[in-house]
Amino acid sequence: MIDFHCHLDLYKDSLSLLGEVKKRCKFILAVTTSPRAWVKTSQVFSRIESISVGLGMHPEIIADRINERELFLSSVSKCDYIGEIGLDGTARNKHSLHIQMDFFKDAIKKCEECSGKVMSIHSRSAVKNTLQIIEQNLCNSTPVLHWFTGTIKELEWAISLNCWFSINPQMFSTSRGVNMIEKLPLSKVLPETDGPFATHNSIPYMPWDTSLVIDGLSNIHRIPRKDVVAIMANNLHMICN
Repeated sequence: MIDFHCHLDLYKDSLSLLGEVKKRCKFILAVTTSPRAWVKTSQVFSRIESISVGLGMHPEIIADRINERELFLSSVSKCDYIGEIGLDGTARNKHSLHIQMDFFKDAIKKCEECSGKVMSIHSRSAVKNTLQIIEQNLCNSTPVLHWFTGTIKELEWAISLNCWFSINPQMFSTSRGVNMIEKLPLSKVLPETDGPFATHNSIPYMPWDTSLVIDGLSNIHRIPRKDVVAIMANNLHMICN
């Protein structure tokens, strides 16, 4: 299985999951919420071939962690993957949106200076601002919109900007989510869980639960499950090379 966005370091006793991860997961992008978390998480998971650790600065905590800005920017050149970064415009985080936007622009510009990076991007309740910043600042990097919840017009805009999308099992639980997934170009999709934050019956999705995404895509597109697996493997190859 492929999990292109999970917080592996934030599972309860995450080290106990490594045996199953090694057996069941082809690739995990373990996103982090801050540069300091990236340093620690990299030390723990760096020797596991199937895990790549993303350098992150989560928009929900950026106002409290802005002192880590320089650590983030100085670490970009050491990473293949950046995440989780982006914007959050929900009521509890609107107060810091200007700080989030300034940091997001700086992060993209630094990625561009480093010949481009693959970025896992949060855009909840701030899709318009997120896409505007991508459009104005990004050229060499690859934006992957994690758990996209924008409008259909915003989706079309994102597709025109050559964005990718990572989708999780929870998105299949609503008609709006299914409608969005139906419109995604399958060649630009990767599975994710967003575990342990995304849950089913209060139980966190595990990295191998992206099998549910494979099942969902197979049903939506009416193609054999093995073909979806092959498409996801090819997409992973394309985005990682």
